Amino acid sequence: MHRTHAPSQSGPAGSRLVALLTQLDRKAARASHGDFAERLGRLFDLSDAIALDGANQYRPKGPFEATPDAAERLQADLLKSRDALLAHLSRSFAGEKAASVIPLPPLKDDAQADKRPTFGAYERFYQAHQRQMIAGLSNLRQRARRILSGHSQAMARLAELDAVFEQSLSGYVRHCFGALPGFLEKRYRTLWDTRDPFHTVEDWLAPQGWLSQFRRELQLLLLAELDARQEPILGLLDALVADATGNQSTHNEVSKTV
Repeated sequence: MHRTHAPSQSGPAGSRLVALLTQLDRKAARASHGDFAERLGRLFDLSDAIALDGANQYRPKGPFEATPDAAERLQADLLKSRDALLAHLSRSFAGEKAASVIPLPPLKDDAQADKRPTFGAYERFYQAHQRQMIAGLSNLRQRARRILSGHSQAMARLAELDAVFEQSLSGYVRHCFGALPGFLEKRYRTLWDTRDPFHTVEDWLAPQGWLSQFRRELQLLLLAELDARQEPILGLLDALVADATGNQSTHNEVSKTV
């Protein structure tokens, strides 16, 4: 399979988001996460557990067609979707003005050096990019499941399980990612409170200005969220590669392609 080159990571792609949040807020580093299996179990109610058991007992009958290029097609689809989302982000932060671009909130002409600009425009900006990610990656995840469903019985069962997990955890996922704009607002206020008091409005967007730093952190957080949101699809791709090759340890290599 053709692979593109990317810096290797020391852990799962989603860990980039955790690391960034911890770096920006040391309180997160001291939080106890407890036992993973126990915490996961708390997210499933009775109906979810029944659906999960049904998916686990699912025995698809096919027909199946294990096409040799299935993993390559899914990988190419993932790369295309990711590149499109990255392009949207890049154009926003580059200040490009177009109907398809979510504009980065401008610094208003009447801004005053002793008055903090409101955060609302940045919250809407972040949420708009989140909606783009949801739309692009949700459709891709469904396409990935369709590919797996026609590949083999084992992959069809995994696709069924993934559908149940996506549905059962949807509320929790919305809650977690929905909290990120609030986290950003705290950072926004912190950077304002610790800014250089002698800086003028013009200094805010200089390389060392507080607003310039905030915008860098905003972009980093969106990139980290994109990595975290694509992780389930990477898992499906990893499983498809393993099923096709008999290799059970392909995740890290496959992750490097995106």
